[in-house]
This record gives sequence, C-alpha cells and structure tokens, in this order.
Amino acid sequence: MRRHAGEKIVPGGNVAVLANDAIGNFVAATPLLQLLKTESKAASVHFWCGTRVAEFRHAPELFDLFLPLHGSSPAELLGLIAEHTGSYDWIVNLESTAHSKAIAGLLSGELTFVSGPCVGHGGRGELSFPDDPQGELWADRRWVAEDLKERYPFLRSGFIAEIFARGCYFESEIPPYRVPSQPPGQQPPDLLVATSASLPEKLWPREKWAWVLDRVGSAGYTAGLLGAKPKDQKTHWMGGTAEDELVAQGLLIDLRGQYSLPEVVGALGQCRAVLTLDNGILHLAVAARARTVGLYRHGIHRLWAPPSDTLVVLTPGEGREVSEIEPEVVWEAVANAL
Repeated sequence: MRRHAGEKIVPGGNVAVLANDAIGNFVAATPLLQLLKTESKAASVHFWCGTRVAEFRHAPELFDLFLPLHGSSPAELLGLIAEHTGSYDWIVNLESTAHSKAIAGLLSGELTFVSGPCVGHGGRGELSFPDDPQGELWADRRWVAEDLKERYPFLRSGFIAEIFARGCYFESEIPPYRVPSQPPGQQPPDLLVATSASLPEKLWPREKWAWVLDRVGSAGYTAGLLGAKPKDQKTHWMGGTAEDELVAQGLLIDLRGQYSLPEVVGALGQCRAVLTLDNGILHLAVAARARTVGLYRHGIHRLWAPPSDTLVVLTPGEGREVSEIEPEVVWEAVANAL
C-alpha cells in the first residue's frame, strides 16, 4: 500500500470508503461518496459502513456495494476482507479507530493508494501521511479549532464533509447531503423532535424540553418524537428516560421505531420544522431540506454543523454546556421555523 497524494486513479479503478455507522457519520460521508462517483471515474465505489445504517444500503447514486464493516460477526467480517483484499485501487478511511485503521491496511494490495488513517506496513505503527498540506490536515488533531481555515487556506469551511473531500484532493464545490428517502405511511406532526444523543454532554434537560414543547402545543402545533425503539435506545444513545417522561406528559407523539430510516428522511421532509440535538436526526433533517433548529456544543459546531440555509445552529457559547442553552432562545428559533 502507498499514500495517496493527489494521484489520479486509473479510470475504471475500484474505490473503497470506510466509515463509522452512526447515522451522522454516514450522512457526513455522502458528499465525498458523490464526488468519488462523479469525479474519480471509478468503475465501482464500495462503502464499508455498518449494520446500524443498513436500511440505506440501496443507494446507487452514492455507492455500488454496501458492506458491514461494523456490526458483523468476526467470521463474517474476515470473510468479506478475504473476498475483497487487493481488489481496490484507492481506499479512503474516514475513521480513526484501531479497527478501521487495521481493516484499511488488510484490504490494501501492494499498489493500493490509501487516504486517511491506516495501520503501517506489516501491521506496525501507522502509515505516515503525505508531506503536504492535505497530509498535515489528516494528521491535525484540532479540526474543531477556530483558525482551521487560516491554517489550511484550501478549506472554504471547517465542515467535516469538506475536510474529507479536500483531504482526498478534490477541489470542486462540496455537494449537499444526499440520502435515500421514502414517504412515511402518514402525514407527520408539525414539529419532529429528537432528544437523544450519543454523549451526555450533548443532552439538554428534560425540563427545558418540556417548557418548549408546552409552548409548541399552546401555539396549536403537534410534535412527534423520533428515535430508536425504546428497548434498543440504550444500546447506542442516551436520554431515553427524558423521552419516556415527555411522552407520558402528553407533550410528544411517540414515533420511536415506527419508521425505517428512509421513511424518517421522508417524514422530515414533510414536517413543518425539526428541533434536535447534535445527532443523526439533525443530519437527516438537513439532507431532507427541513427547517431545522440544532443544539450544539460550542466549538463542535464548527466541525459538525453542515453549512445549510435550512439549519439554525444554537450553542451555549464558549466554555458553557449545552444544558445551559436557554429555552426561550430555543422557542424563538422553533417558532420562526414553524
């Protein structure tokens, strides 16, 4: 394997992209997947992701084959690796986990170009990044820094999807999110809400959710709760207790687990507005062009808030917690979106 440093892949070559299967990570990979399909002239793009987003596996505009990097049994994964090792001309790894780095190396042949984190030759250490600005960007541990664009002038934003694309030497405009969508079985509520997240520091207090949702109802709007089935929620997300209490109070229609992921996208596209934490629903909402209010940790928003005219980003300010965002500020943004 060898480092990709801007070389053109031979037309008709095969490309693999490795990514985490959290919904937000999947969506954030879609701009790069589109560029690989349209600009690299690859014969095929294989997307190694995972079982959590397998309902999106049929997306020919993004990739030609979906493979479960995450969520497979060891035997299944080893079989997939053996089947595809050495078949790729270019591998792009979007994850910094030891698992993904190792798989990127195992899939590589002698002449495979590699972008992103990767185990070193012989399984020792890590493969050095190119000695150029793009390589420095891959190696940089401060992607959330306020001065990122100043240090890397080829960046037009600090958005993670652009970082992925520029790290692969694409210079064109970054495409918007694109994910498969299907209409839901029935018209969704006016406001769709997602209160859970993967980290405790992303959460917003139940009392503040209740304060805002009470005003949503008083204004004559309906509100529905999106998320995983309650029995599955604790596997990957936090905030389930608050969800249950808000539903029990009659402030939210419980839609958790009632839609497939493509139907979630369809529902987001049909509702009047979305209120959500920084989670996968936020990224699906932006993909659906829904009017969205998103609550972010300050600083993280520079990396994970997609540049979209449909998204209102609210942060608590430097040095403060998401839990400190005032409900009056959130309600004002939601009322404007509705």
